[in-house]
Amino acid sequence: MDDFLKREQKAASAQKPVPAAVPSRPSASGLSRSPVPGSVRSPVSGPARSEAGSNPGQAEAIAHRDGPMLVLAGPGSGKTYTITQRIRCLIEEGGTQPDSILVITFTRAAADEMKGRFLRLTEGKFYPVNFGTFHAIYYHILKSAYHYQSGNILSEHEKRELLKTVLFRQKGLPVLDEDQLELLLNQISRYKNDGCPGALPDSPQEMPQAGALSWEQFLSVYLAYSREAKERRKLDFDDMVLGCRDLFLQYPSILAAWQKKFRYILVDEFQDINAMQYEVLRMLALPENNLFVVGDDDQSIYAFRGARPELMLGFQKDYPQAKRVELSINYRSTPEILACAGTLISVNKNRFEKKSRAASAHGEAVRFLGFPDRTVQNEKIAQELLDAGEERGKDAVIFRTNRDAAELAELLTKKGVPFWMKEKLKSPYRSQTALDLRAYLAFVFAGQKRSDFFRIMNRPKRYISRSSVDTERVDLDRLKAFYRDKPYMREILRKLEMDLARLKRMDPYAAVNYIRRGLGYDEYLKQSALEGNGRLQELRQEADWFQKQVREFSTQEDLEEHILFYEKELESATAKKPGEDSVSLLTMHASKGLEYDAVYLPDCNEGTIPHKKSMKGEQVEEERRMFYVAMTRARKRLTLTWVAGTKEEPGFLSRFLNDLGFQDAGKRLV
Repeated sequence: MDDFLKREQKAASAQKPVPAAVPSRPSASGLSRSPVPGSVRSPVSGPARSEAGSNPGQAEAIAHRDGPMLVLAGPGSGKTYTITQRIRCLIEEGGTQPDSILVITFTRAAADEMKGRFLRLTEGKFYPVNFGTFHAIYYHILKSAYHYQSGNILSEHEKRELLKTVLFRQKGLPVLDEDQLELLLNQISRYKNDGCPGALPDSPQEMPQAGALSWEQFLSVYLAYSREAKERRKLDFDDMVLGCRDLFLQYPSILAAWQKKFRYILVDEFQDINAMQYEVLRMLALPENNLFVVGDDDQSIYAFRGARPELMLGFQKDYPQAKRVELSINYRSTPEILACAGTLISVNKNRFEKKSRAASAHGEAVRFLGFPDRTVQNEKIAQELLDAGEERGKDAVIFRTNRDAAELAELLTKKGVPFWMKEKLKSPYRSQTALDLRAYLAFVFAGQKRSDFFRIMNRPKRYISRSSVDTERVDLDRLKAFYRDKPYMREILRKLEMDLARLKRMDPYAAVNYIRRGLGYDEYLKQSALEGNGRLQELRQEADWFQKQVREFSTQEDLEEHILFYEKELESATAKKPGEDSVSLLTMHASKGLEYDAVYLPDCNEGTIPHKKSMKGEQVEEERRMFYVAMTRARKRLTLTWVAGTKEEPGFLSRFLNDLGFQDAGKRLV
């Protein structure tokens, strides 16, 4: 490094970068490389040779040499093949030094898959190409400058604890529950990914959602959180990107060294990039701008992480000299599936127009089924999966949210159908309402334990003090004696005693119904929603679901035995390997990048897809993109279903099915 940089760094604080040359080999920061045997020719000009097996779009992309290029790669169009073939051609036909090539993906699994494909393509020649995620690459750059260690990275637990510390020190803030805390962490992350302006926006329209906090409170918390992290010399994954930007802006010589090192940059899934990742990427690509980006704006579904399709849509404005090529042949889905998905996504306005066509012959028509309720819908899907036998390992059921999968997972457990889940599903038996109702049943039928009583004694409000219970087994006579000087409390306890005695004579289903209506639990839910959480509909749905599940159990003991078995199945579902004889249960987000012979998309109802919280403007376009991603996971068969519901709680056909012309089919129920 030059003397000027050394002088700058000597005068810097402990967190400022230490003079260091760009390392010739990455350390254990996440970049993946291997040594190359022998030497490689110096770069030469001229186009690279394409593979004979490439289609015209792929061949053009593979042969691209210098300067920026945008590759529009729809589902199943062979983008990984195209990227790896271009890397090979850059090295073997263009004479590019392998270690000057940087390949960026969004997940470690994708980076490993890309590297593995490249090794197979080059028959194990071990060219030292750099493969890594954005965070791994940017952290490697920061680590080289600041000498960070693994202990400097905040774990998820540490992030939560740090935020709790900051919130405790702030005055005048509302108390946040665990869900609100998680939302706040996500908002902080989004704020960083959007550039972290650190000041009030010019207009209210530019203000992010701050959840339970006002915008001013959010900004104060964010600044305090960032300050605390810096004082502890800690950084989270978003700081890796921001820190890299700040490093490059402060030390142009360090930026120049990394620009010299990475002469060719290839980015997979470019539609998922956020503003800060893109800003740093553009710095790195200068001055040659050998930036090769591959993606599909129709699959941009990570707005909650700061991803914006307009970054990809504006690529050619940022790089007017950029060439654009479309990988238009789909090697995955049948023409019927592709046509259906194409009709849907064409409704979006903020997108590139494409001319995708299927390479395969005609297959089955897309199936659309309407059901009177979710029980019948899930029974139909579960039965078909049961009948599929071991072939169900090639099938998937894709939901809008993880919670939507709970009912089907329950049914598959009862039928003995194995399933795999990419993401852990929180047991619906551990929702607030389910735990309350289980505690009532356990108190009545399983020994009147103090832990159960503490949960139910003031749900609804009875003004019972915890200090009134001093034994492990609750004795209501002792409790009444505690309140001997308070006649109104003795009357409350007398009524509770009568209610509990009545419950003991009921089966679990009748007991739950009485708890809700006779004891006033539903009224408690209403009051609870009014006082703070605002989730009345959700809480009632949780209670309805639990009551429905309880119907088939004659005793509380049988119910708890089933819950134990079900929760073990949920726990093991993520530990299994996908495929084999296990059907995949996935969210739309988690399904991205995967493919299956048969795909079921249940609950195609307004409020589910599009989600009830995403009904405005660009939100609907992203919801449509999510539906498109889910549809295009299917290779041979695609089934869309919806639920009519009841007169009291009717279901409405998703607008996306209206886009597809299924209005009339929706009136015919199975």
